[in-house]
Amino acid sequence: MLMSFISHILTAWFAFLLPSYATWKALAHRPLSEPELERWGQYWAVVGAFVAFEYVSGWLLDWVPFYWEARTVFLLFLSLPQTQGSTWVYQTYLQPFLLKNQADIDAGITAAQTNVLTFVQSRLQVFWQTFWDLATKASAQPGAAAVPGAAPQTAPGGNPVDVARSLWASYGSSLIGAIQQASKPATGKQPQATDYAVKARPAASPYDVGTGSSSSVQTNQNAFSAEMVNNFSPAASSTNLAQPPAFPQPEVHAT
Repeated sequence: MLMSFISHILTAWFAFLLPSYATWKALAHRPLSEPELERWGQYWAVVGAFVAFEYVSGWLLDWVPFYWEARTVFLLFLSLPQTQGSTWVYQTYLQPFLLKNQADIDAGITAAQTNVLTFVQSRLQVFWQTFWDLATKASAQPGAAAVPGAAPQTAPGGNPVDVARSLWASYGSSLIGAIQQASKPATGKQPQATDYAVKARPAASPYDVGTGSSSSVQTNQNAFSAEMVNNFSPAASSTNLAQPPAFPQPEVHAT
């Protein structure tokens, strides 16, 4: 753990920060120094190849004994101006290998880019087709067939304009009717409290005094008196009531 920390500190300073600053100086000063640009171009080519290899196989290299010590020494060998190890590695190993396999490397890069692009396009097409199928199935509900004048649903993968037109033909009239019905004001007559009072009020009796005038009270009293006289007069009683039966006479038997 300690050696890993020390290795990171040393390589960050000597293998990355100082070469980065030296590359900037070579690019910033005019006229450009071709030997310096060539030197630092070779250095970054070698370091880039090493970092790529380390990223791929770093999980295995961590188990190699004294890996961090060897890594630190190798990066210092590449970066220090006293050794100029990057120039030696580039001219001895990297440049001959790239010159020999340049055509194959270019063809492999082109094929990899084409395959990756084709794969991404196919996955996107499958995703879009799946999404479109789900959207069209969700719009074609069973209740849509019961709507009068419903237009047939567009097949999956059709024109979106046709799908929108079909949906409007199916549900447009119902939607407009619902909006118009909701926007109409209520025209029905609301029952008033007086209506309930009139309906619930019982029919007035001929003898109901109520809250009318004094003449109405007098008229009701006269009607009541006349009815009482008619009901309890002897003439009415003699005509309306039945005659009582005759009292039975006692029978006398001779002895």
